[in-house]
Amino acid sequence: MKGIRRSALGLCLLGLIGCAGFASPPGWVVGERPEDYPVESWISAFGTGESLAAAQAAAKGELSRVFSAELVSEIELIDRESTTTDGAKQSSDWLGRTQIRTDLELQGVEVPLHWRDPRTDQIWVLAVLERRKECARIRSEGRDLADELEFFVNESRGASSLLIAIRSSTRAVELGTQLDLLQARSRVLGIRCLDERFDSTGLLRREAAELRQRVHFVVRARDVDAEEGFERGALPGLRDTIAANLSRLGFRVGADAEAGGVAVDAELRLSRVERGTDWVEYRFEGAAEIAGPGQGEAAVVVVEVRGAESHPEASSARLRALRAGERALAHELDRKLRAFLEAGGGL
Repeated sequence: MKGIRRSALGLCLLGLIGCAGFASPPGWVVGERPEDYPVESWISAFGTGESLAAAQAAAKGELSRVFSAELVSEIELIDRESTTTDGAKQSSDWLGRTQIRTDLELQGVEVPLHWRDPRTDQIWVLAVLERRKECARIRSEGRDLADELEFFVNESRGASSLLIAIRSSTRAVELGTQLDLLQARSRVLGIRCLDERFDSTGLLRREAAELRQRVHFVVRARDVDAEEGFERGALPGLRDTIAANLSRLGFRVGADAEAGGVAVDAELRLSRVERGTDWVEYRFEGAAEIAGPGQGEAAVVVVEVRGAESHPEASSARLRALRAGERALAHELDRKLRAFLEAGGGL
């Protein structure tokens, strides 16, 4: 009898211990810091899910959001410091549009701990990021970017062609912005992972804006006869649209008589197409080019567009084709010029 009582008591105690073990969550679930992951060495966050995989994904996502939220304020501080120190000018939507993507998907995140809540069957997971290893990744990325930045800064300051200098300075601004992101990541870690930069992004942005102001474009837009090739007249709407696009990129657009301007030549050719129906169709063919940086050099940008519009009235059909051609030509010229500036001229 006594043996039976001892066995029953032992089972009860085991049951209580088991229940206590499952019911009591580990300290990290209720806000305590795990001893193996001290705050000075690790950044952490947790997530929950109905499966281990879902909980791990949630924890990693939460860690990235926590990290990214802190990045936003650090980037804003860096941008203000750079602008104040170097008097950066943002005279164009191109130089002002550069935005840093802060919703990072962090590399090197580990998920070492998990726990299942017996009451809800939810799984809790702790995600951690080691500050030292993340700093090493930042340092590696930063070295490559710094070398590339040095190349484009030197090219922009030493290029004999102003358009090439503008292209290189644009790339330098983008690289400087990427280095700002790495610097912000370093600040969030609380570790100095990068060397001090001599050329801040604010200074690079100012130099790029000044280069753009040193060049001006002269825009000519013509309505050309499709068969004979003579000029029927000017296209002021097309000219003004191209000029506005150039202005948004921070360039000046000068008068025809202004010396030293970079020529932008655009033309549209409209031809009536007989379809044997009541509707009249007009086809448009457009071409435009931006002259090379020197006399006799090949054009920097060359574009061509084609299309057609129709309408029961011949005059309306021609007008619609003209407007469609102007929009298409101006848009394609703007797109290719931006590609030239951004991608090093690879069109």
